[in-house]
Amino acid sequence: MNIKKSTLLFIIIFLLGVINVQSQINFTADENAWIKDHPVINFGYESNWPPYEIYTNGEYSGIVGDYVKLIEKYTGIDMKPIPGITWNETISKLKSGDIHVVPIAGITDERKEYLKFTDPYISDPLVIITRNDFQFISGLADLEDKTLCLPNGYYTIDMVKNDFPKMKIITTNSVKDCLLEVSTSRADAFVGSLSVVSYYINTIGFANLKIASPTHYGYTQMGFAVTKDWGIFNGIVQKIFDNISKEKHSEIKSSWIAVRYDHGVDEGKVKTYVLYALGTVVLLLISLYIWNTTLRKQIRIRKKAEYDLSNSLELISQQNSEKEILLKEINHRVKNNLQIVYSLLNMQSREIKNEDVLMVLSEGKTRIKAMSLVHQVLYQSDNLSEVNIDNYIKSLKKSVASIYFNEKKDIKVNIEVENITLCLEKSIPFGLILNELLTNSYKHAFVNRVSGEISITITKNQNIYSFVYKDNGVGLEKLNILDHKTLGMRLISRLSNQLNTQATLKNENGIAVEFNFK
Repeated sequence: MNIKKSTLLFIIIFLLGVINVQSQINFTADENAWIKDHPVINFGYESNWPPYEIYTNGEYSGIVGDYVKLIEKYTGIDMKPIPGITWNETISKLKSGDIHVVPIAGITDERKEYLKFTDPYISDPLVIITRNDFQFISGLADLEDKTLCLPNGYYTIDMVKNDFPKMKIITTNSVKDCLLEVSTSRADAFVGSLSVVSYYINTIGFANLKIASPTHYGYTQMGFAVTKDWGIFNGIVQKIFDNISKEKHSEIKSSWIAVRYDHGVDEGKVKTYVLYALGTVVLLLISLYIWNTTLRKQIRIRKKAEYDLSNSLELISQQNSEKEILLKEINHRVKNNLQIVYSLLNMQSREIKNEDVLMVLSEGKTRIKAMSLVHQVLYQSDNLSEVNIDNYIKSLKKSVASIYFNEKKDIKVNIEVENITLCLEKSIPFGLILNELLTNSYKHAFVNRVSGEISITITKNQNIYSFVYKDNGVGLEKLNILDHKTLGMRLISRLSNQLNTQATLKNENGIAVEFNFK
């Protein structure tokens, strides 16, 4: 029995020794001397950058705050945030040498001229934020004539100015202020870190904002930074970060991400709402009791019938309202999901060099956008069961033209559409047919020409819709649609079958496509 106890004690002591060894970091003599000479270090930061950096009531916290505490633990240095400093002031003081440390900063070539960074220990994708009712966008290029809001001192200002010199940029003091500018329509969009934006949207409640698209900048890499004359401290911090396990990194990040959602629930408000609900129920029960006991017997049946009828009408009205909200939400979510697929294809296409594959991806993107626009028009319309075809054609034409834009060609599109609407069941195949025709004209109809013209006409006679599409391009040799083996022509044939019709092809100083449907 004593032998077993001795063995167990030996194992415990051994494991504790291993743990203790793993938790120690071997600093060099120069590093230990430097640490001794710098018992207190004041640092700059971004005070309104949750969940990474938060400064409230004199306390520095957040994901980066937890890493700073680990530096204090391993070195014994007292890391003190400078009270009331802004990010713009932090950058200026780092350049002038008034301060020497910032716990986290985006790693850029410009900043490397005056800062020394550790390896990146945090990365976050840069995304575009717009209002829910803003136009469909697939990247920053779609915002070149719009207003972008960015915080002072952020390196994204220089990146956007270099890539899009014509874009209008306004600045504020924080990410929160930028989101407010977009929410109140004083700016059209904001570019920032996904985690920070998600934190603000979930905690503050910018209900009219959405994550519209990724940027072509991808992930921003962030590291601990010091001025170049403090390079030895950079090495000390790098040793500490190298000693942190993957599990500890995940623990730090997940704890603050979890807090983000917890703060969204106010227990006091929940209790208040429950009390109000209980009080309402009690009052309703008392009213019903008084009503039932005071009504005269001879009119009870009639009163009950009136009450039931009133409740039924109210329920019907409520159900109709709920269905409208549900349909709007469904169209909104479908549009957003298709937009995500479009953005993913767009990102993937940047990594592909094969022109044939790029062409296939480009055609796939136009088809996805054609479907997405149907749901966008529905979502923005008061009538959730019918698509305004005039608005839809104009949006689709703009989308296709932006993809196949050629500044050397002047292609005019004439649209003649009466006040016509189509149900969702017919709008999808019709939109895809029109997308294939427009794509074909922009790609093939005006080869070796500097100008061209496309006309789109839709009329309605009683319950019959007549569609005519023409361009004055090179035309087609085969006028039987079934003789064509291309994917586009096969799609037109099959989609016209869904409309219970068949498209006919003609050569009339170019191509002409016609069909009627109910």
